[in-house]
Parts: sequence; C-alpha cells; structure tokens
Amino acid sequence: MEDFYPVVKVAAVQAAPEYLDRDATVEKACSLIDKAGSEGAKLVAFPEAFIPGYPWWIWFDEPAAGIPFFIKLYKNAVTVPGPAVQSLSEAAKRNGVYVCISVTEKDGASLYLTQLWFNPNGDLIGKHRKLKPSGAERYIWGEGDASMMPVFDTEIGRLGGLECWEHMVPANMMAMMKKNEQIHVQAWPSCFPQEEHLFSNYPLETGAKAYSIINQVYSVVASQIYTEQMRDMLCTTEKQREIMHPGYGMTMIVDPAGHVMSSVPRDEEGICYAEVDLTLLIGGKFLSDPAGHYSNQSLRLVIDENPRQPVTIVGKADDQSICYEELKRLAE
Repeated sequence: MEDFYPVVKVAAVQAAPEYLDRDATVEKACSLIDKAGSEGAKLVAFPEAFIPGYPWWIWFDEPAAGIPFFIKLYKNAVTVPGPAVQSLSEAAKRNGVYVCISVTEKDGASLYLTQLWFNPNGDLIGKHRKLKPSGAERYIWGEGDASMMPVFDTEIGRLGGLECWEHMVPANMMAMMKKNEQIHVQAWPSCFPQEEHLFSNYPLETGAKAYSIINQVYSVVASQIYTEQMRDMLCTTEKQREIMHPGYGMTMIVDPAGHVMSSVPRDEEGICYAEVDLTLLIGGKFLSDPAGHYSNQSLRLVIDENPRQPVTIVGKADDQSICYEELKRLAE
C-alpha cells in the first residue's frame, strides 16, 4: 500500500496581544484557538512574542529607557510549566488541534523568545527558542540552541517553525530542510509602516514566500498588528507614533510555489485558513532537495544538537546553612 499524504486545514492568526498582560492575552489566545477549532483547523499558528507582546520599545530609544517596560514584560513572562501553559494545553485538547504559539519564556532569571508546540491531546510536545535574537532584541532575550529546533512527525504532516528573521538565515533553512518539514509556522511581529523600510510588509512578505519556495513547504505565516493601546503605552514622540501606526500585519498561508493561498487584511485582526495538500510537495522534491539529492558534497552544514548550558551543576551540594548560634560560636 502506498504512503498516505493528507490534506489538512491550517489556520494563521493575526491579532494583537492584550499588551504586557499575560493572563488576558492567554485568555484571548484560547478564544482564538476555540474559533479556529470550530472552523475545522487542525493546526493553529500564532504571531511572534504573542504572549504578552513584542517589546517594541527596544527600537525607539536608548536601552536604559526601556527598563521599566522590561520589568513589566518580565513579570508577565511565561514559565514552563505554569498556569499559562496549562490554559493553552486545555484549549488545544478541547479543540483537538495542534497549536504553535510564541511567548516570552522565563527560565531561571533570563527571558527567551520561544515557540511552544501542543498536540491535540493538550501535551506540550516541544519548543523552539530563537537561536539569535535580532539586533536590539538581544537586550531582552537570551539565545536558543539547536537542541530546540524540533520537527514533529504527526498524522497531519511534519511540523516545524521559526521566528521572524530566522527565516533569512540560510543555515536555519538548511537545518529545517534536513529535518524534512512539510508544514512550517512562521511567527512574525508587526511590520513598520514605511514602505521603503527593511521591516515593512513588502520585503518581509517576500522573505516569507522565499522560505516556502526554497524549503518546499507550506508556510503558515502569523503576525501581530499594532493597536492604539500599544501606541499610547509606548510612544512619547510623534515619530514613534508614526512607526506604531495601527495595523500592519502580514498574516498569510503560502504554498511551496510562493503563492498566497489566503491572507488577512493587514490592518485587521482575523484568522485565515487554507487546505494544504501534502501530495503537492512531492513534485517540488523531485526538482530540488538541497539537503539530499540536490546537495553539493563539497559544502556541508554541521548541526550540533547538544544543549548549550552556560552553567552546569553536577551532583548535589551538602546543606551548608549555618544558624546564628553556630556563627556566634565560630566567631568566638
């Protein structure tokens, strides 16, 4: 019997968070999962840093000016496990859907930009941390490593994801290509209004489409939009307010030829859907698989999937606490 390649309905969310409010944004995310699930989606993709919102202040002013916002972001970050993860798990389970949602994750004393993946049973099956935060994002998030670049072999296809400018890094593309993903979640923040800007809709949409063509995958591209609430909270000058003009999303679903199958108007919240036929990926692999038959053996990429821990604690230390009376005795 020949191998089965399913046709799957996928959903890309375009929405703004309840800015810097983790609990309210989780509640909104769960309602969006319910909405997409009721429409028959089997995969629901969310924008970059959706919970509790993208730290836009890093692009507006010198670093120290953003510390008050960083403190608020830190207090509203997502811990794994934790109540936010539990709520998202329950939403995935009650709708029987895969969910990929990008959050600011707090691990120890540091923050990371992380995609969380849930299966239809509500299990947290894995996560991807952005390998190298882009530019001023390094004021906020630490680096991930290749131990958290999963591709999940599921009944609806091989699922993977990256965040924002990771889609412009050839080594990232090659790593995901080697893992033979079929449906790829692209998590993005909003775009900048200036059409000539590097981060405006046109160049970012072009990059998103290029990823689908190069890796021969369906891309489920999800982005945020700006809101008046975010602008009022963050902006202190007219120039800043121009940058955060409400709207400017780029949510769409792209086929392996770079065609947009469906999209959300860039200035609106909404969910777009598409039926993706995995059989259509085979023809593309006939022509091009740079991690396989179309590779050049003179050029090689080595992926180190060992966790990169800056501090490793080995064994267990004895209790070294000393009470006040013992300190007093030692002093004598």
